[in-house]
Amino acid sequence: MPVTAMLRRRTRLVAVFLLVFAAALMMPGLGLSGTAKAAAASSLPCDLYSAGGTPCEAAYSTTRALSVSYAGPLYQVQRASDGSRLDVRVRSAGGVVDVAPENSFCGGTTCTITELYDQTANANHMPISPGTSCSGCSHGIAGPGPNGADIGASALALPVTVGGQPAYGALFNAQGIGYRITNAKNVPTGSQPEGVYMLTSSNLTSNGCCFDFGAGESNDTDDGNATMNAIYYGTDCWTQNCTGPGPWVGGDLENGMYFSNTGANPTSIPSEKGSFLTAWEKNNGTTNFTLKYGNGQQGGLTQSYSGALPNGYNPMKVQPSIELGTGGDNSIWGDGEFFEGAVLAGFPSDATENAVQAGVVAAGFANNTTYVPSTASLVSLKAHANGQYVDAAGSGSALIANAASTGKAETFDLITNPDGTASLRAHSDGEYVTAGTSPLIADRTTIGSAETYDLITNADGSVSFRAHANGDYVTAENAGASALIANRTAIGPWEEFDVVRDTAAVSFRAHANNDYVTAENGGAASLIANRTAVGPWETFDLISNSDGSVSLRAHANNDIVTAGTGSTALIASRTSIGTGEEFDLVQNADGSVGFRAHANYQYVTADNAGASPLIPNRNVIGQWEEFDLIYD
Repeated sequence: MPVTAMLRRRTRLVAVFLLVFAAALMMPGLGLSGTAKAAAASSLPCDLYSAGGTPCEAAYSTTRALSVSYAGPLYQVQRASDGSRLDVRVRSAGGVVDVAPENSFCGGTTCTITELYDQTANANHMPISPGTSCSGCSHGIAGPGPNGADIGASALALPVTVGGQPAYGALFNAQGIGYRITNAKNVPTGSQPEGVYMLTSSNLTSNGCCFDFGAGESNDTDDGNATMNAIYYGTDCWTQNCTGPGPWVGGDLENGMYFSNTGANPTSIPSEKGSFLTAWEKNNGTTNFTLKYGNGQQGGLTQSYSGALPNGYNPMKVQPSIELGTGGDNSIWGDGEFFEGAVLAGFPSDATENAVQAGVVAAGFANNTTYVPSTASLVSLKAHANGQYVDAAGSGSALIANAASTGKAETFDLITNPDGTASLRAHSDGEYVTAGTSPLIADRTTIGSAETYDLITNADGSVSFRAHANGDYVTAENAGASALIANRTAIGPWEEFDVVRDTAAVSFRAHANNDYVTAENGGAASLIANRTAVGPWETFDLISNSDGSVSLRAHANNDIVTAGTGSTALIASRTSIGTGEEFDLVQNADGSVGFRAHANYQYVTADNAGASPLIPNRNVIGQWEEFDLIYD
């Protein structure tokens, strides 16, 4: 063996030894001194990847530097009030983000993250994805922004701490939030080996396509199998053969999110969760791809799959583009959270990944309390196919558009799930509408994939429903003469429905004391839960607003219930609906509901175990914030 080759081999062995030693130093519970831990933590992810021979070619974070030498900006924000922009930087080289300037800059207005800065020398900065707005991108899926572009994440929506210091993650909680660079430099292409890692969270995931990070197409278009190499995290089982509820870490290799070469997750791993979760994917381009996950706050990594690529994905055909938050063809139905991630040249070693995992744990990510509840509004659906209302007669009958007016059988709760998808609960029998190869029917007691739909707003203001059961659109078959069924691949008049926002008389029974809520003193006094029976003062019209919120009109005086600015008790004293009169109707797991006031985004409570008036001043839902909704 030549001397130079021997030296290179010894250098690699030393590097691997140092990585393993560093990982051991940073693992909790080993009784090491504070000095040793600090020294071990001095190497950040891209330093460790570089030492392992698989350098970062693109690295992004909203929370911290990913190498000890990086002292630049992490991301850019734009405020709504005047359109001006600010670069948000780290406190010092190798340090945590400094959010104080951002908080001041965004005070009194809203801010959007417009660009994620690459921390490598390649300057692969990721702006908001162009979607179909760029030249040559017309065959992708349009985003909700100008000319089919995507939109940016809210800058202050995901507060966390890193090592005790305040920071923000990027929250992807609406359709079309996405970022992409279409001409990334020095990233692996074709069948070159490539690794990807990401720090995310199971606090918000979706069973839609696709919350991805990694290599996508340069034209925001589906260019065929093997043209992507990205991490997918969510509950969408593309091949319909998964076990358990998810979410799972997978590889989006285009035309499929794969948790193994057959698509299915291992039966021994029904879900992979954590308020901070590390996700790992690596692909040698021809014979192997490997998936791992870990808790971002403690412990090591679990390998969920390592083996052959799926049929039709050898060799890989990866393009020089990096995307975050959407699919390769700009599929806009993924939801999730992002804190940091990198795209790597080569096939990272297990030792390197273990060292990076230990470093993430040592960084001290904490206080991710994101909660996105399910909300509901009261609707009827009028089919464009024949102008009739959709009827759920119950008793095993399929849904059909054959009613000239609305009643109980034509009324549904439109449930907005935490991932932005929709479900329908029929008032005729109180059960959820399910789809698949058979006509739609309301006969399920819980929401699963078959009871979940993408709610798509059409250009004329109507909506369409795409069933997660099979990916097809719901149609009023035979121009409405036959039952509704999900069997169409495109939207036409038969697949379009008008959402009619309904009003219904309801009462509320507080879990705090099992008494009914009343508009006391004929509506002249604040709402309070102190009645044992329902009369006019305990009856309210539940009004569905166009933004999906609800309002309440008291039968006691025909005035609208208001939360004012959020600092006072609820009272029926308004004649019109504004922000102070809007509430999110939150669906609780036990079937009860809660109310989140738009005035201050606090939950309404029957304070003092129901002895005090209702007031929106709680951050979370407990027993005092739960109410049984009773339709009169």
